[in-house]
Amino acid sequence: MPYGVSEQMIDTYSELIFDLSLNKQTRRGDPIRNLDHEAWLEQREATGLNDPEIAGKTGLAVEQVTFIRNITERRLFRLNQYRKLYRLGGGLRYREDRYQDPEEKFDMSDDAVALRVAMHFSPSQAKKFIDAGLWSDEVLGDLMAVKNPDDLAIISTAESVTYKQLGQRAKQMAAGLAEIGVRRGDVVAALLPMGPELFVSYFACAQMGTVFLPLVPSLSCFEIGEYVRHCHSRIVVCENTAGEVPIGAVAYHDLVAAQVSDRPGFVQVAADPILLTTSMRKNEQPDAGILTHQNMMSAVHTVMPLLKLAPQDQIDLSALPVSSMSLVLAQCAFTAGVSVVTDPASATHTVTPTKDGWYEISAADHKAHFWGQSDTLAVLSAKQNNSAAIALPGVETRVVDPDGAILGDSETGELQIRGPSLIAGYLVYSTSSAEIWTADGWYKTGTEVTVSDQSGGTVGYSIKGVNQ
Repeated sequence: MPYGVSEQMIDTYSELIFDLSLNKQTRRGDPIRNLDHEAWLEQREATGLNDPEIAGKTGLAVEQVTFIRNITERRLFRLNQYRKLYRLGGGLRYREDRYQDPEEKFDMSDDAVALRVAMHFSPSQAKKFIDAGLWSDEVLGDLMAVKNPDDLAIISTAESVTYKQLGQRAKQMAAGLAEIGVRRGDVVAALLPMGPELFVSYFACAQMGTVFLPLVPSLSCFEIGEYVRHCHSRIVVCENTAGEVPIGAVAYHDLVAAQVSDRPGFVQVAADPILLTTSMRKNEQPDAGILTHQNMMSAVHTVMPLLKLAPQDQIDLSALPVSSMSLVLAQCAFTAGVSVVTDPASATHTVTPTKDGWYEISAADHKAHFWGQSDTLAVLSAKQNNSAAIALPGVETRVVDPDGAILGDSETGELQIRGPSLIAGYLVYSTSSAEIWTADGWYKTGTEVTVSDQSGGTVGYSIKGVNQ
């Protein structure tokens, strides 16, 4: 399969891959080319992880690991020799342990390359998340591996969909997207309500290696057009194309009517982008934050304990707008093998947005609250309405004043975070980088909080909405 390698990816992962391979000869500064090749291989096997093992830890493809490791070990950044790999996603496609025919080689569009280049990671943070197990090689497609495919995945007023049907429709839609020229790395916008069509489209994009841009149906025609234009979306998936529809609109039911081909699918890579968040700033310029499989799966594992889902549970998400957060919660349900419903009357669990970024989880035997933004996903949690909000596992938090000084007890300032579910960068960027991130990688949420409790080594916060 083809896997793109950008300069940003080399900067992010080179030291980590170098350390995991534990090439002590190179670490001492001796040029690797002076080593006998067989001796070098023996040394790597004896002292560190091999490329497939590193790929499993980092969520990268084996080809990506090999490419980045070779560059790092040899200290030869001769990217001109690998321009096709870098520009087009490059690499080699495999089928049944052999190379595919050259004419079957998959190329990435210039827009897809631009999206990859827009991704930005802090190398030290990436290493921390991987070492802590917060990032792995898990991808969205792993959620489809449920024990019983005949269990209901989605229950709506229109129809009920089993896990088997959900997976089959996603494959059909992926085939339909391929038929109309959508390629790996392209952006696919979806103007769909919360329901089966939205989730099928999301999984289809994941299978294809495309990037999903969910658009809230309540957006104005102007806002929809701005997102489609600025994000270079190839198509807009709609319920139907009757009446007034955006440019590039394609009917959902036409796509899922496609026949699944025998051509091999595209292997998902955890470090690849999967979702674009949406927000419209006051100057009416759209922002689109980039979330990877690693970001989304990390958020799933963070939120799951708050939901406390058990077999046969049903979770109602109908009160939520279509957003990155609602997709995370749907992923939690699919991971647990329970049903997502659009009828509150039959639900065992409901998730409701309150205000100022807070969400309430209600079940018969428990209630919980968590706070987050579309670009950060879940960050803080609170057990009760009036309890201090604390950082969720893996999330670092601090509160600073306008000059950047860190504040303490009873002081109020801006909440800043670092965490595994934080966006990897912006595709559309209406503000400067310095307005969003600090030099040492802290994300500026723009949210005012008060440091309320630092007892027991845990920092609590009072934040508008639930607990203030």
